[in-house]
Amino acid sequence: MRASARAPVAAGLSSRPRLGGWERRADDVRHGLLDPPTLAAYDGLTLHVRRGMGERPGDRRFPGRPQSGGIELEAYSPYNPGDDLRYLDWNAVGRLDALLVRRFVAEREVTFHVLVDTSASMTVPARDGKFGTALELAMALAYIALSANDAVRIALLAGDDGRPRTSPVYRQRVQANAVADVLAGAEAAGALHLDRALEAYAAHHPQPGAALVISDLMMPPGDVAAGIAALHARRYEVHLLHVVGESELDPRREFSQAVLADAESDASHPMVLTPATLARYQTLLAAHFDALQAVAADAEAGYARLATGSPVGTFVTTELARTGLVRRR
Repeated sequence: MRASARAPVAAGLSSRPRLGGWERRADDVRHGLLDPPTLAAYDGLTLHVRRGMGERPGDRRFPGRPQSGGIELEAYSPYNPGDDLRYLDWNAVGRLDALLVRRFVAEREVTFHVLVDTSASMTVPARDGKFGTALELAMALAYIALSANDAVRIALLAGDDGRPRTSPVYRQRVQANAVADVLAGAEAAGALHLDRALEAYAAHHPQPGAALVISDLMMPPGDVAAGIAALHARRYEVHLLHVVGESELDPRREFSQAVLADAESDASHPMVLTPATLARYQTLLAAHFDALQAVAADAEAGYARLATGSPVGTFVTTELARTGLVRRR
């Protein structure tokens, strides 16, 4: 499903343009990601999470995790030596002859880890623009988070060593420019073992947060489940954002007969797209989608699918709002 068509010779598959140079392309991508009217459509939105509470003080409220200081009273607990006497409830002392300490709703920072698949399969089929769609979605989510005073880290998943390439943590809306720089400089190449990549990422960034995994998920569902489990082990909240090419949904857009080459392993296979073959493909594709949704449901992870023919802005404001990831502030 991550193959490219070769009819009769191999088509070039690269994230670099044939004309104009990489630097020019990166600059064009950066300007596109920072398009003011596009980003303005996300003003007033926030990303909703239930878990992923960080250690730093912040604006996110986490009921059920009472802390010693804060603004909103949540509960009382018996006084223990060492508790801050400023939070002792003297009314309770007078009425109940008991030492009770006020506990408050936890207010912490959430770091949104935007994890983008940059493997070679994201460039196939080339005209579908999966990689560009993934970058645009990553920019939208990062901008929403920064605008709501949340923290953001960008990670590019792929590479020969299997270790994600990560950005610093950004905490200010003005740093959307830096996010665009990171994304515009990303190249799609190589293979991705999602389970290993997410395990490595969780090991190097053990503080909990919210992981937004943007990928074509063209891999065994078991690998996806293992990656989610590695993030959950570090108390991450996980959302799978599945980018699918229009030609993957309907391969007739690309070819009727060709030699298909795997973009990551270069294995090839001749294919004639007969009605029976197309029906079999659609059955397998639907089963793959169902398996991914089942993996997400079993792991209590979010899941949403974006076809490249659909506007990213509409996906963010409607589909992600439906799943509960995006809300109005």
